[in-house]
Amino acid sequence: MLFKKIRTIAVKAIALLSVTAVCAGFTCAYMQPVDVSADEDEDELYTNLYDVFKDRSGDPENFMTEDQFVDDVLYYCNKLKGIAYTYGTQEHYLACDGYVSLVFRMTFGTVYEYERYRDKYWCKFDYHEEHIVADSNVDKYEVYRPGGTSVTWLYKHYFNEIVDPIVSRKYVEGWDNDDWVEYIEEMGIQPGDLMFWDSDNDRTYWAHIGFYAGMEDGVPMMWHASSVQGKVVKQSLEDVTYNIQVLDYVGILPLTDHPLNVGFYVDNTGNDREFSYSVYKDADCSEYLGRISSCCTLSEQASLDNIAVYPNWDKSAYERTLYLKRDVTPYSGDSNDVYKIVIRIEPCYASRGTLKYSIYGAGDMKYYGGQTVNNYDYKAGGSVISISDFR
Repeated sequence: MLFKKIRTIAVKAIALLSVTAVCAGFTCAYMQPVDVSADEDEDELYTNLYDVFKDRSGDPENFMTEDQFVDDVLYYCNKLKGIAYTYGTQEHYLACDGYVSLVFRMTFGTVYEYERYRDKYWCKFDYHEEHIVADSNVDKYEVYRPGGTSVTWLYKHYFNEIVDPIVSRKYVEGWDNDDWVEYIEEMGIQPGDLMFWDSDNDRTYWAHIGFYAGMEDGVPMMWHASSVQGKVVKQSLEDVTYNIQVLDYVGILPLTDHPLNVGFYVDNTGNDREFSYSVYKDADCSEYLGRISSCCTLSEQASLDNIAVYPNWDKSAYERTLYLKRDVTPYSGDSNDVYKIVIRIEPCYASRGTLKYSIYGAGDMKYYGGQTVNNYDYKAGGSVISISDFR
């Protein structure tokens, strides 16, 4: 009898230890949500989503740059175009918030397998890289799986914890395209910024979410999974305002620090020979931005405005490198000349600072010219970088 009691106690003790060990294992595997405070010792919060995600990456100095982050977000916004608006499991259905989650997941690479079949998609996730929040799987960036996400959760844990979102709530009912253009330009809203929509001003809940897609022919656009359209679409903000009557308020959450602006102009002083360059983001000249030319007969614009320049990793200055490749026309024969432009802006006061740029041969780094522009208005931008015929 005594032996039986001892055995029973031992079995219970082993069971208790096993449960404790399992619970400890879950505690390690499923971390609690990360606070979005920038510094626990200071009363300071992040100013944009990029900084939140960069810190959560575990390797901030090697995290993608701000312009790459924006480019990738907008690329995946477009990649999911046409997928049906549906509810369902976390693997192959999405509503508006699921669309936002999937775009971020694809940007971060936390979807390790993705397939698209007609108007549906199917994703696989890595359980070892996820933890549980609110009974749903999230990645290390705390982005929910599509199907398990929540506009309200995104609002409470991001919008309310980011310093100075652009106009916390703006009443937009009845706005036409001119109203939206004025608002976008006045507030400096950038492509990729998150747009929260709601029907009232209770400041506790948001009903819809999407990405600002930029301006197309003077029309501000938005990427979102639309219940009215029944799929992921890029739609004008005027149409969204008109078609979805219950969405009367909007709030903007910056995706990144808003970049500073610079533009190019053609300097043909002392040279009557026509020249033309295409502008690229990369040294391989595969990501095209636009064209610079002294030839007014070209169909594309002869100058580029609003080239975005983003902060460097420690935010001490704004920096960007671009590449110019000489076009075949209007010259005869082929040309492989590529030039490298290094741009740096050091803010000084208000919206003004010092702009410095240098132009080199991309291959041999031969110096071709440059300039320092003091008291430069980087908010307004303007055509200040001189491009000439370098031959």
